[in-house]
Amino acid sequence: MSRQTRVIKLLDLCCKAGGCSMGYYKAAMDLGYQIEITGVDIEHQPNYPFEFIQADAVEYISKNWQQYTHFHTSPPCQEYTVATVQFRLNGKKYLDNLEPLRELLKKTKRPGVIENVMQAPISPDVILRGDMFGLKVLRARKFELLNWFMLNPVMPPKIGSVKNGDFAQVVGKGQLKVTGGKKFKVPGKSVTEVWRNAMGIDWMTNNELAEAIHPIYWTRII
Repeated sequence: MSRQTRVIKLLDLCCKAGGCSMGYYKAAMDLGYQIEITGVDIEHQPNYPFEFIQADAVEYISKNWQQYTHFHTSPPCQEYTVATVQFRLNGKKYLDNLEPLRELLKKTKRPGVIENVMQAPISPDVILRGDMFGLKVLRARKFELLNWFMLNPVMPPKIGSVKNGDFAQVVGKGQLKVTGGKKFKVPGKSVTEVWRNAMGIDWMTNNELAEAIHPIYWTRII
């Protein structure tokens, strides 16, 4: 993100348990920036590691955007992800606040990032995948950059597969075996251990891990 501001006041909307926020924090520390982070989510997030406000993301930024210098949002992905296709085909509707958040972030004229699954209707300004950072989970994600830009890093060839157990699938309720009864090569005696080892995150529950991405992604964003 912009390096002109030495004190960053970051607002993380739809923050969940704070994977994104922790990434921004660590990246800012490495670069010598001071950073203050506030997370906002419609649901209570007891494991969020920074200041937390339980509120509707759209309503909160509409009223409070001037308090912050930088913005991030990870809108709910259920309306787009392949994991919910069967439920959407059966008529289930999910919260989708992506477009109103995008418009509000644009209007601030301040640096912002939207992160979501590959199927989401956001610009692929940056695409990152877990194996780029040595993680044992693929979790490819798109990042749309608002009011600033950076070069999209080169995506390396993928070595290994989920099918053969090289990468864990951190979705749903989890399982310890893959196709053909093979075990995941990621160490761990329980779903929680496998997921935490694959993701490199040790403070989240299974449900939180299923919706998170690793803080290391933000070493490429800031």
